[in-house]
Amino acid sequence: MDASDSNGSEEDVLLSVALGADLTARLRVRAEVDRRSVDAVVADAVEEYLATHPNHEQVRAAGLAAMREYQAEHGPFTEEELAAADARIDRLMGHGDDERAGSPGDPLDGRDV
Repeated sequence: MDASDSNGSEEDVLLSVALGADLTARLRVRAEVDRRSVDAVVADAVEEYLATHPNHEQVRAAGLAAMREYQAEHGPFTEEELAAADARIDRLMGHGDDERAGSPGDPLDGRDV
């Protein structure tokens, strides 16, 4: 990338990426049609990907912090609340009863929060 192709970055860094022939061809055509460099198109695609795919560790940490804050204000979660949360997670994750990860006291169940 040269300075004219950057998206406001402080310093451009060369990164080598292997792409399939078909994807490479489509990328080059799109860049040419848009009158942009391949670097600029790829940089925009990476920015969009990073903006729409959250860092799961940050999301998890934020959720645990929210649970701690809630419990500090309202007291510990009841067994009924934990069971309801476990059931909802199982539904969302598509887990059956035999696939449920974790056990009471695991960090993800909120009991140690």
